[in-house]
Amino acid sequence: MKSALRTVGIVAVVVVVAFGYVYMAGNKGYALRKGSEAPGFRLPALAGGEMDLQSQRGKVVVLNFWATWCPPCVAEMPSLERLHRALGRRAVGRDGLDRRGRGRARRFVSRLALTLPVLKDPGGRVAARGYRTTGYPETFVLDREGRLVEHVVGPAEWDSAERLNGFRRLLESAPAARLTRCVRREAPPAPGSP
Repeated sequence: MKSALRTVGIVAVVVVVAFGYVYMAGNKGYALRKGSEAPGFRLPALAGGEMDLQSQRGKVVVLNFWATWCPPCVAEMPSLERLHRALGRRAVGRDGLDRRGRGRARRFVSRLALTLPVLKDPGGRVAARGYRTTGYPETFVLDREGRLVEHVVGPAEWDSAERLNGFRRLLESAPAARLTRCVRREAPPAPGSP
C-alpha cells in the first residue's frame, strides 16, 4: 500500500512540474509566436541618439540579445557582423549596458570590430518584459511589418549559405526592404565574473 501511495505521489509531482513548466514557458520566453507583432521600443544608442523599432518598419530586422560575458554570444557575434556586411546597407544595433557604464560595451564593440550601431537596454527591461528572453544569445527575426518570422534560442551561424539565402528570400519578397541588424543588450555580469 505504501509503495502504491509513493508511486501516486511521484506521478502527481511529475505532472504538476510538467504543467508548471509548460505554463512558465508560455508566459516567459516563448510568449512571442511566429506571426505575432514584435513589441516596440525606443532605446538610446551607444554612439548617441535613439532608435525606435517602429522606424524600422519596411525592413527585415534581426534582433539579437547577447552579453559580453557570454562565451556563445561572443562566438556568434562575428557571424552576425558578416551577415550585416553581406546584406545590410544600414545596421541598427541594440546593446544595454550594465551598471559599470559605457566603457565595457565600447571596448567589446571595438575589440570585435563591429560596424553595427549598438543600443542600450538599461536593466534589460525590453529583453525581459517585451521579448521575454530566457537566456543568451537569443535572436528574433522580424519581417517588414514587424512580425516575428523566426525565434532562435542559442547561438547560430548567421552567415551560412542557408541563412543568407533565407534572408535574401525575405528581402526579395519586400522590394524596398533592407536588412537591419539589431544587436542586443549586455546583461548584468554573471555571478562570479570579473
